[in-house]
Amino acid sequence: MKFAPGRFLAAISAASLIAGCSGSPKPRPQGKQWHPPTEMLDKYANKNGVLTRAALEAGLRADFAAADVGHTGCLDENKVREINEARWKEGASTSSPLIDFRHIGCIDFEEFAATPRSLFEQLDKDGKGRLTPKELHPERKPQSPSAQ
Repeated sequence: MKFAPGRFLAAISAASLIAGCSGSPKPRPQGKQWHPPTEMLDKYANKNGVLTRAALEAGLRADFAAADVGHTGCLDENKVREINEARWKEGASTSSPLIDFRHIGCIDFEEFAATPRSLFEQLDKDGKGRLTPKELHPERKPQSPSAQ
């Protein structure tokens, strides 16, 4: 099945509308921590902060298998709600909810993996299948060698 990068943009657009976001940046509320969208990829990166396409796929498959307790290949409405609530608590407004875009009554692996895959593809501008810490988090200042 061909991967559709547009799904990520559609999901983010929908989430932005739901969250009441406008096109212009708003100041962050005091006391609230900002969570970049790339945060969803961090857990799949190695200890040096590098993420490969293979590591992403392996991590997504492991996460899906852990969530698919009935081993049906599809996450039901209750499991999806549970995952979405956990994502919201973790990442607040930058979380990407699981949505049954294909209207099959559950979330299969392809839908489960669509947003992280799309984000990876958008960040992998050179097409090498590997994201460096700088590509994953361009907003972060590089650490000096003495700070590591």
